[in-house]
Amino acid sequence: MIEKRSKLGESQTLQQFSRDVDEIEAWISEKLQTATDESYKDPTNIQSKHQKHQAFEAELHANADRIRGVIDTGNALIQRGGCAGSEDAVKARLNALDEQWQFLVNKSAEKSQKLKEANKQQNFNTGIKDFDFWLSEVEALLASEDYGKDLASVNNLLKKHQLLEADISAHEDRLKDLNGQADSLMASNAFDTTQVKDKRDAVNGRFTKIKSMAAGRRAKLNESHRLHQFFRDLDDEESWIKEKKLLVGSEDYGRDLTGVQNLRKKHKRLEAELGAHEPAIQSGVGHREEAVGRQHHWTGGDPAEAGPVSWTTGRSSRTYLERGGRGWRSRWSTSSLWRMWRRKKQWINEKLNLVGSEDYGDTLAAVQGLLKKHEAFETDFTVHRDRVSDVCANGEELIKKNNHHVDNISAKMAALRGKVSELDRAAAQRKAKLDENSAFLQFNWKADCGGVLDW
Repeated sequence: MIEKRSKLGESQTLQQFSRDVDEIEAWISEKLQTATDESYKDPTNIQSKHQKHQAFEAELHANADRIRGVIDTGNALIQRGGCAGSEDAVKARLNALDEQWQFLVNKSAEKSQKLKEANKQQNFNTGIKDFDFWLSEVEALLASEDYGKDLASVNNLLKKHQLLEADISAHEDRLKDLNGQADSLMASNAFDTTQVKDKRDAVNGRFTKIKSMAAGRRAKLNESHRLHQFFRDLDDEESWIKEKKLLVGSEDYGRDLTGVQNLRKKHKRLEAELGAHEPAIQSGVGHREEAVGRQHHWTGGDPAEAGPVSWTTGRSSRTYLERGGRGWRSRWSTSSLWRMWRRKKQWINEKLNLVGSEDYGDTLAAVQGLLKKHEAFETDFTVHRDRVSDVCANGEELIKKNNHHVDNISAKMAALRGKVSELDRAAAQRKAKLDENSAFLQFNWKADCGGVLDW
């Protein structure tokens, strides 16, 4: 009874093994259809196909343990003699099953590799297509003959060109990536290497060309900017000159001394301003010659006609300025000289009273304070001495012009110079006495200190 039960159990195990093998072989046969199809040859949705095949490989991996378990069961039946005399048949099925499984795994791996390569090729082709489209857009922008019609439009074009240059620079990394993909495809020998190389060389050649075109357009835009900046500066200078011509062309030379003095100050400021603008006008002439030499071809004005107008206007303005200067100087009369003379005389008399003081200080602190005040006076005196020289120079000019107050002018000039000399002597005398008093007080202080120390 026990022997019969044992044989019955072995028979059931063998039958279960046979059913499992049948089921697995059917499953392998089904999966082989998927593993051996050539869907990778159609580039349509290649990335989606690659993702599906990754899921397929995951399914194979998940069933590997089940298949290994059936093979182990068959080997166990053979080892314990549970095949009911059909060991050779079981071995044959096991070998066939293992071969089918390995064949399926290998085919799946081959398909996976081909899908990866097809995906790489599609990525490369898509990248080349996108890069070609971008190159066409950039080439169209760089081929433009618009270099601006005024300074504002040129500045706007320069900003746009700067952004375009940044975009070109950013695409260098993308081109390096495409070159790397091309090298990888050619190294695999799975594709038409000639076609891949031609595509790679084509985009590299066009990229080099647009870099050269960008540099050329940058140079022309810079030249256009210099030209329109010249026109802007020219307009500013001409506007300034027209404004100043109205001022220097005025016939108002002042009705009294105060009016003449105010006009004189304004005229000096105008002379200084014209002197500051003259280099700009000269520079404009130089820029005009340079622009004519380069023969600019864009719209915006003729530099050959611009410079001379500005320079002629500038010289005309200087002529008006000189004529206006002679006008107010011809009104510079003795009344101005008398006023200046009175002011200097009054100042000298005040300072004579100051330096004539007998106060030389009773203490060291007091004498030091007086010395500082005297130093300030000497500085002020130097300034006023120069002003007295200016007054005398104006007097000499009036004398040379045979002014009818010649005698009076000469007398007042002599008196003023005498006052200056008198003040100079008095100042020197007071300085000497202050120094003497300072030395005396310092001696007394040192003597007193010495006595205290001796005590």
